Amino acid sequence: MGFYQRTPFYRCAILGSVLATMAPAAGGQGGAGRKELPPVSAEKAFVHMVHLAGAIGERTAGSPAEERTVEYLHNAFKSWGLEVRIQPFSIAIWHPKVARIWTEGDEPLSVQANAVAFGGTTPVEGVVGELVDVGTASPRHLEGKDLTGKIVLVKRDVYIDYPDYWLTERLLPQKVAGMIFYSARGGGATTAYYNYKRSLKEKTPPSVVITYEEALALLKSRPRRVGIAVEADVTWGQSRNVIADIRGRSKPDEIVLLFAHHDSAITSPGAIDDAGGTAVLMELARAFSEIPPPARTIRFASWGGHEPGLMGSEAYLRANPEADRLAAVISFHSQGSTLGVDTWRALGPDEFIRFLKQVVEKSGLEAQGGLAPVGYEANSFTALEVPAMSIGRSLGPSTGHTPKDDLRWCSPVGLEGGLLLGAMVAWRLANDSALTFPHRLDPELLKRSRARAARWGWGVRPEANRPPHETRDQQ
Repeated sequence: MGFYQRTPFYRCAILGSVLATMAPAAGGQGGAGRKELPPVSAEKAFVHMVHLAGAIGERTAGSPAEERTVEYLHNAFKSWGLEVRIQPFSIAIWHPKVARIWTEGDEPLSVQANAVAFGGTTPVEGVVGELVDVGTASPRHLEGKDLTGKIVLVKRDVYIDYPDYWLTERLLPQKVAGMIFYSARGGGATTAYYNYKRSLKEKTPPSVVITYEEALALLKSRPRRVGIAVEADVTWGQSRNVIADIRGRSKPDEIVLLFAHHDSAITSPGAIDDAGGTAVLMELARAFSEIPPPARTIRFASWGGHEPGLMGSEAYLRANPEADRLAAVISFHSQGSTLGVDTWRALGPDEFIRFLKQVVEKSGLEAQGGLAPVGYEANSFTALEVPAMSIGRSLGPSTGHTPKDDLRWCSPVGLEGGLLLGAMVAWRLANDSALTFPHRLDPELLKRSRARAARWGWGVRPEANRPPHETRDQQ
């Protein structure tokens, strides 16, 4: 926090003046002509970010820390007069115990690693085999290699593209003994996750993650053999969603859904991912509570169980299957980095994209974005053809899913863009009830959205919840 404390970064007066000029012209129904945009404050949002990532810290799904987070969110929403409910749901919880690799040779090494959550485990003594560097494990890299009983070294940006079954299916038939992933990310060894829905049903090789530097040292030591040990337990527990409504005046059954996730990855305080997104969500809820109720209902959802596989949004969709009631959804993920560029992506009909581009242009932000596949929970909604926008902040420090995703990189500046875009888009959608968009996606984009859901087991669509071999056969 030192950088934030020493630097006068507050530009909230500017943010407020921009919002004050953004009211649309009078028209539509149910308050579309109102001039009262929500009085958002990046400073107030940052207070929430500091509490979540600092006072509470690591908030893995199903942990006591997540329970404290849920209580904090519930009390805040309640204090602002919102209708609040907590939705508990069952999740698998990964309890890591041991994750290490070692070498046998002239220059022996011993490296503590991160186990890939919901991957395979080993006996206490581990497994040992010859180390084979298979690059990115592409078909070309694997061609002609005998990997039976070997430990494979795989280059993979495990934070962005978790080592899931589409890759391990290439290696399982070759009977590998274990997998070591490494990445060039700057924050140290990341915490990565397998698709737990599959891992509980299919054999997965014991897998660990190390840093780029550790992988280089491993290769330079020219080991005769390498050992890998992974010990962990999987239990069942509960995570929770916190859902808060500002009920619409004239069309309360039509919903504008805003969301972020409050849990963090194992080992990480989760500042940018996603205490920042949750802080933006909370501040928007407070600000909207201080202006007249909109025409449509605004729903603020803070998901639990995100990191194990977007389980919070899946539980919500199973309990609330009326996707046709959603006017649109807005996701806030990865917010708060002082160093960064505001970004947005969206899927929906052409008129939805045109609307968003107009709002972004009026905002004065140089936010990068447009029509593109949306990530994470937003993808679960686009798989149902609900128009979705995802707001983030990229090019900040590469610390995601590591202990270094902390508050040192963060300030109110990193929250301003998300607050501005979120307030403007949500205000228009909620107040102009004549602004409607069909639930219709371009067939090719819909196919990509549903294929992504199937790959990771995201959401409620059948392809995301079939037995693994059925999913493979249809891809």
